[in-house]
Amino acid sequence: MPTVTTESKEQTPAQSSASVHASVVAVAALVAGIAAALAWLIYRIQLPLGQRPEAAVSLTALLLVAILVAVPGAYILRAGRNALPGKAGLLFLTACSVVLLAIYFFTVSWYVFFPADIWIWSEGDFINDILKFSTGYPLYTAVPNLDSTHYPPGPQLLTYLLAWAVGKAGSIPSYRVIQVFYTALAAFVALLCCRRILRLAMPESWKRESGVWLAFWYAVLFLIATNSITDRFSHNLHGDALAQLATIFSFYLLLVYIDTRKWLVLWAMVLLVPAELFIKQNLVVWAVFYAGFLALWGRSLKRFVVYTGATALLFGVALAVCYAEWGSVFFFWIFTELSKHYVSPLRAIQHLLDSWAFFAAGLLGGAALLRNRKPELLGCWLIWLALLTSETYTSGIEWMLNHMGPGCLMAGIWFLAGLAAVWDRATESTKPALIEGWIRAGALTATVALLFSGMGLVRIPLRPVSDDLYRYVHDIEKQFQGQQTNRVLLDVGTWVYMKDRVVMGDRSPAVGMVGMAGYPAGFSGILSRIAARRYTKILVRGLYEHNCWYENDLWPKPSGIRQAMLDNYRETGHIPAAVGPKEVRNWAEDPYLFDEITILEPKDGPPNSPRE
Repeated sequence: MPTVTTESKEQTPAQSSASVHASVVAVAALVAGIAAALAWLIYRIQLPLGQRPEAAVSLTALLLVAILVAVPGAYILRAGRNALPGKAGLLFLTACSVVLLAIYFFTVSWYVFFPADIWIWSEGDFINDILKFSTGYPLYTAVPNLDSTHYPPGPQLLTYLLAWAVGKAGSIPSYRVIQVFYTALAAFVALLCCRRILRLAMPESWKRESGVWLAFWYAVLFLIATNSITDRFSHNLHGDALAQLATIFSFYLLLVYIDTRKWLVLWAMVLLVPAELFIKQNLVVWAVFYAGFLALWGRSLKRFVVYTGATALLFGVALAVCYAEWGSVFFFWIFTELSKHYVSPLRAIQHLLDSWAFFAAGLLGGAALLRNRKPELLGCWLIWLALLTSETYTSGIEWMLNHMGPGCLMAGIWFLAGLAAVWDRATESTKPALIEGWIRAGALTATVALLFSGMGLVRIPLRPVSDDLYRYVHDIEKQFQGQQTNRVLLDVGTWVYMKDRVVMGDRSPAVGMVGMAGYPAGFSGILSRIAARRYTKILVRGLYEHNCWYENDLWPKPSGIRQAMLDNYRETGHIPAAVGPKEVRNWAEDPYLFDEITILEPKDGPPNSPRE
């Protein structure tokens, strides 16, 4: 393990996560603090250059390049002829990763503090579930109400409770800040995984700890946890951020168990996985991973039997509680409906090719760490490979790759731990061959830096949100003025219903879930309400498009909702689509929920009374 800073208190491999050295926390906090300060500085630099994007990027680049040169340059000047190529390269990579994290903070802040919950399809349902909980409305109801989602309630409720605890229960930006907080915690736990893996694989090398390696790890792991290929939604209102944290914590628990073999850790594993059912359904795969690991590498039949029996019992209790609270509709939304979605093998293969860098990183990291090491580490590495492979397959349900985020972060853990294991040997040099050492260190440093781009860690420091997106939100809000909130149906977005604490059904994401599952009986409620002209206005995107949220050509069976709208409502206007900044159009977040909105009003006479 490379040594870059002064000697710290020696730690044994049996040390638990509860006694992590305070310096690790301090380094992670320092990295995040420096990146946040640089993000603010980027904002201040670009503020007067809003209409000159190239000038804004050029001026920002001068600052960031100066940092990249200054950090290793200061070390080389100070050390003189005693400067080590590997140490200089590591300092450059650390500075580079912190700079990239600062750019991420700058970029994501524009999304986080946006006032409307329409960045992705799940945001409206996320807020709707929070409204349900705060008003006492059931989280899962009969399918024809179309006011439920196929996501478990854990992320929504925990986010609400955290926001409520700090007095921000009604703030959508605060909910997004909490998602970033989950991601920061996931990166920190991933850092602990790197330390634990190296300690298990190379116990003889842990005489000292390197603060620079810790800083480098944390910054890169944070970037991987938010990469633009498989984790681009981690700051949005979705279960992904908390699910990623739960996944990495599950992996860390396994590493701690290998290290300590304590019954207390095993019981933590028993309790964790059933609890994860309330975060995301696919997290229950950890019950299989844990059981398989205990069967093959657990060394104790008794512990395998205890784990499998206790976990099965707790799963049964959790499902019984859900049935008692919500009845059979919970099982429809959480299991039945989701199981009906078609997985496209071709799309999954495309996602494999898109995310090749993470597969390569995990494979290389394993190759560096597993030779003549503990066989239990091989089991952990195989679990990572199985997890990412399964996530790649399930990502074939849709076009996005967010299913793969946790597995990609685990790949980063293996890669960074493996890089640390071979760094000194790959960059060392002797006095006669000093130039050779600098060349090898430079080549390895450049390779790692280039890999950052392949992993989607590099972003252009430009404002990604235009003023026109705010105009779009205000135009929607105007359609609610002078109207009863529960009489205006907006297809996606719940911020307009928060003020009056209205739980709204008939939303297009719920319609899309039911449509993809091929369950036309679930449309009976909305069809009857449209026929009764219950809404004074309907605001719908892409009404005539083949992939309309209410009538998609790819669904197994047609819904009939679009025709019902046209039969009973007439067009009275449109809200123009929002236009993002043209200079970031090819790489910024795709604003697919900012399309043109058609405004519909009843054809004849006043609508009937609203739904109770």
